[in-house]
Amino acid sequence: MNRWFWSGSNEFARQQGWEIDRSARGGRRYRDPRFESRKKEILEGTPQEEPVSEPPPRKFSPGDGFPRKHPKVARAHDLIATTGLVWRWRAEIALACAVPMVAVPLLRWLGPAAALLLAGAVLAGGVIPGVRRAAGRLIVRHRFQGLCLRTSTRTPEGRLPLVVHTRSTPDGAALLIWCRSGMSPELFEDYIPEIKVACFAREVILHRHHRHAHLLTIELRRA
Repeated sequence: MNRWFWSGSNEFARQQGWEIDRSARGGRRYRDPRFESRKKEILEGTPQEEPVSEPPPRKFSPGDGFPRKHPKVARAHDLIATTGLVWRWRAEIALACAVPMVAVPLLRWLGPAAALLLAGAVLAGGVIPGVRRAAGRLIVRHRFQGLCLRTSTRTPEGRLPLVVHTRSTPDGAALLIWCRSGMSPELFEDYIPEIKVACFAREVILHRHHRHAHLLTIELRRA
């Protein structure tokens, strides 16, 4: 009776190449030997390295500028910030005060011809290489400080870095920066692409001071 009941299943298992296990209670268990060989190959074979998925590209954060690793910093609007604003525009303020002091005596002495004389002096100054380099340094300094206002290149309190000195180089300009407390040279490294655009530079190189960690020279090489 038992053989007659399992005859159909046993015949199908033999055709498939399965192993037949006859239990003591008259039941049957069928096992495909190919699974055992495959399991043995997997256990004895060398483990394959899982593919490492590349991280998604980092997106710019929307807002004022595109800060890389730093949160957006609010601007400072206290007395120190106002004093720094006057210091940044010191050359323009001095020029605005000096022009009337020169123009008024000339107008009294020469009359309307003084305007032509002043215009000629301005045009002649634009041709002199030293004057042109000084004007270029002034524009680069203002562009750099404007970038610091539009990005997070500031202290957590909103203070701007101090531009101690700006000088011309054979292929561009160089800015000597005084990093305030809360800033580091790595902060400017994160914004090198923005510095290139703001200062019309083809290449930006940062030079750390060999003794003073708070001093940083930003070399701007123009195209």
